[in-house]
Amino acid sequence: FFSSSMHKWQELGAFGTWSPRAARPWQNDMMFDASDCCNDKTNRFFVLMRALFGWQDQPTPMELFAYILYWIIVPAIGFVMVKKAKKGIAKRLEELRRQRDARLKRTEGGAVTESGAVTEGKDTAQEGEAPADDKNNNDVQGQQEFQM
Repeated sequence: FFSSSMHKWQELGAFGTWSPRAARPWQNDMMFDASDCCNDKTNRFFVLMRALFGWQDQPTPMELFAYILYWIIVPAIGFVMVKKAKKGIAKRLEELRRQRDARLKRTEGGAVTESGAVTEGKDTAQEGEAPADDKNNNDVQGQQEFQM
C-alpha cells in the first residue's frame, strides 16, 4: 500500500510535474519497464505480487525509495515490538511464579496442581508413627485403661 500511495502522490503532483511525461523530473520518471514479462495488471502471478508486496512493472525512483524504506522500517518496528512483548511475558511469568511460591509457603508444604489449586500439605508425623491427633487419642485411651 505504501508504494502505491507514493504513486498516487506523484500523480497528484506532490513531487513535481506528472503530466506531460516529457516534463517529469527525475523522481517521477520511469526507471525500467518490465511490463513485457512481468505485467502487474495481466499476469496473475504479478497481480498477486503487487497485492502482497507492492510489485510495480514500471517503477519510479520515488516508488522504489518508498518500497525499500518500507521494508527497512516495518521489520525493524516488528522486531522491537516482539522483543518488548517477550520482555512483558517474561516479567508476567516471573510474577506468577512468585505468587505460586508464596501460596506454597502459606500452605506449609502443600503442592500446586496443574490447574493451579493448592493441595493440603502432608502430615508431619514420622513414618511408622501415628499422626498427632491419633497419638493424643491413644494416650488418653491408655490413661483411661490404666485408671480402671
